[in-house]
Amino acid sequence: MPGAATHDMITLVSGVVLTPVWWLISPDHLLRTALTVTLGHLISGLVFSCDLDVYSTEYQRWGPLRIIWWPYQHMIFHRSVLSHGLVIGPLLRLAYFGVVVYALAWLILGPLGHGDLVVRFRTDFEALMRDNSGQSWAFLWGFITGGAAHTIPDWLQTSAKRARREWKRL
Repeated sequence: MPGAATHDMITLVSGVVLTPVWWLISPDHLLRTALTVTLGHLISGLVFSCDLDVYSTEYQRWGPLRIIWWPYQHMIFHRSVLSHGLVIGPLLRLAYFGVVVYALAWLILGPLGHGDLVVRFRTDFEALMRDNSGQSWAFLWGFITGGAAHTIPDWLQTSAKRARREWKRL
C-alpha cells in the first residue's frame, strides 16, 4: 500500500483539484460550498484516515488523543469495508468520533453537575447542522471523497500487485 506521505500528497493534490471542480458542478456555485467540500476532504484524508484502525502515521497524528481510537482499532479489521469502504468507512469514523466525544463529555461533565451543558451543546450542534444543511451536506461529501482519496490508491496498488503476480505465472 502507498505510505502515509504518498496518501497525504494524494489527499492534498486531490483537495486542490476538488475546489474548482466542486465550485463548477455545485448547484449554488458558491465558493463557500466548494471550500466546505475541500475542508471535509482534507480533514477526512489527513486526520480521519482509513488507517486509524492500525498503528500508523495517521494514528500517531492524534498525539495523546489517539487513545480514543484504541477501541476502534480493536473493533474494525484493517482494509475491511468498515475501514476502507468508500462511503461507510469515512462515515463510520465520523460517527465513532462523535459518539466518543459525546460520551466523554458526559463522563467528565455529568458527575461535575454540568450535564446540561452537554445537552445544550448537542441541541445547538443539531440546530447548526439543520440551519446550514447545504454546508453540512457539502462537508459530508468532502469527507467521503477524502476517504476515497485513500482507499482508491490502496485498491489500485493491490490490483497492480495481483496482476504482476498473475503475469509472472504465465
